[in-house]
Amino acid sequence: MITVEKAAPALYRGLFPDTVNPVMEKRCRTAEQTGTALYARIDGTPAGFMLLNTEYDIYTILYTYTAPEYRSRGVMQALINAAKSDRCLVNGSATDIHEFAPVISHVMEKCGFESRPGRYIYRCCDDEMWDRWDAFMEKTGNSRCETLIRQGYSTVKLTEASEDLIRQFYDDYGNELNHMWMLAPGAEITRDISVMCVRDGKLAAYVFAYMPDRITAIYKTLSSSKALHGTGAALLPIAKSAELVRAKGVKRLSFSFDGVGDRANSFRDKVLSPLITQKSRRITYTFDPENKQ
Repeated sequence: MITVEKAAPALYRGLFPDTVNPVMEKRCRTAEQTGTALYARIDGTPAGFMLLNTEYDIYTILYTYTAPEYRSRGVMQALINAAKSDRCLVNGSATDIHEFAPVISHVMEKCGFESRPGRYIYRCCDDEMWDRWDAFMEKTGNSRCETLIRQGYSTVKLTEASEDLIRQFYDDYGNELNHMWMLAPGAEITRDISVMCVRDGKLAAYVFAYMPDRITAIYKTLSSSKALHGTGAALLPIAKSAELVRAKGVKRLSFSFDGVGDRANSFRDKVLSPLITQKSRRITYTFDPENKQ
């Protein structure tokens, strides 16, 4: 018999010590600050858990885990249904590069969730990453950056950005859901490796990145300002941020972006290709409260 109950997020450390790592600790802190956790037991024995963010009256699934010996016994489904019963709105996601993505997708849909295309995930973690980047910059990147600088573009780290630039960011993208809380206090952004690009005092492009540990950088978003889509202006802050993360000893990179159109994705593929060894798409699942069971 499977039972599910709420408990402290940090309880996972004692019940499932094999899952403890820096990324999980970050998720745990989020759940402790603005969320909760659900724990499943089979006949009283811990079998799995789910960390949840409960901000804005929506459950967002941060992580779900089932112990190997209890897989294929309905544990994940019980956790998801418990979250669904507790809140009208629930969001979750699965990346096709993840080994459990097919299972997560199947269970989410079985529990009444609707899927929609999410964000592209690009990853690189091989030893030749920076060698390929150097070759790209030497061949075309440096000359493109020099052209942008001659045209009046410059970069500024987010730590040094003026209030006016921050306001321009919100005016340009702040009303979009995936950007709304990007610069909010406590957001997963490392400001001294995040870069804005400016021309004539106007925001031209930006790259926002996050370091969950000492050797990993996750690029949350990059874009040119809406008026400059397709101009290549985003290359300058990308190059500057790459310089900054490299100086910190980063050896793993991950880029996570919305699939916003062929032209934007073509630019991203072309510019990021020296750093990318894997590409996948994250599928987002949303539970419709009108179909709540």
